[in-house]
Amino acid sequence: MDTISLTAGRTRVLIAPEAGGRIVQIEILDGDAWLPLLVAPDDLQTLLDEPLLWGCYPMTPWPGRIDGARFEWQGTFYELPSNDGVHSIHGRGVYVPWKAVYVGEVSCRLEVTLTSSVEWPFPSRLSHEIRVLENGAQLALTVQNEGTESIPAGVGWHPWFRRDVRAGTVPRVRVAAAGHYDSKADLIPTGAVNAPSGDADLGECPGIEGRQLDDFYVGVRQPMEIRWGDILLTMTSSENCRHAVVYTQSDRGFCVEPQTCAPDAFNMAARGVADTGMSVVEPGGAMVARTELRWSIG
Repeated sequence: MDTISLTAGRTRVLIAPEAGGRIVQIEILDGDAWLPLLVAPDDLQTLLDEPLLWGCYPMTPWPGRIDGARFEWQGTFYELPSNDGVHSIHGRGVYVPWKAVYVGEVSCRLEVTLTSSVEWPFPSRLSHEIRVLENGAQLALTVQNEGTESIPAGVGWHPWFRRDVRAGTVPRVRVAAAGHYDSKADLIPTGAVNAPSGDADLGECPGIEGRQLDDFYVGVRQPMEIRWGDILLTMTSSENCRHAVVYTQSDRGFCVEPQTCAPDAFNMAARGVADTGMSVVEPGGAMVARTELRWSIG
């Protein structure tokens, strides 16, 4: 599998376009040692065999689950592949190979076009731009409408962070949010929103040990933060990226996911639920979301 390696200052990033346009690893230089931030396999083939469990991958043209792999748009119901029980999860981009259309010393641009109605019913071009900084990375996701009618869209990033970036410390996560979605047992949001409470309240950057979260947030105040002892990582996103998911139910890693919309946003919007974050992209138009990761030590 071909990969792209980008380095700037004390940050280096490994990218695998073929594996869903994903970042395989982000490493930061702590003195003489490079510290990996992401959970990544030893064999890159594993990225194709288990696409949802590694690195940092784009969720596009929707993030999270779509209830029953079916959604309504402008009075028509559309079917999607079921790949999470009866649901369809994390878009289509993560399951298909992308191509690098530009590779520079510190940046690259990946693209893929979805044309099969089985995969996604609307012709769309997806892009993922990655730029490495001295102490971080800038990411941008675009959904370009290649069809003749308006389409729904949403994007997000799904990073799998390591728990052991700084040995002997418990990771701490800050997601200060105005609201927290209620969800059903199958992790489909009901549409009801309440203030974060209990283990789901991450406003004061608590340790995640013992918190079994797979939770959805809205009205996220920037930036989100992750701390491993003296290491601080901030995630600051564009104004249209005010939703987030936090997942802590695996010993292998944890996830803090900036998103433009809630899981199942298309169906909630069709039911009249407000503020789902769903974007409407007109023919020839595009939606763009950005997030910037910055790290520091001390």
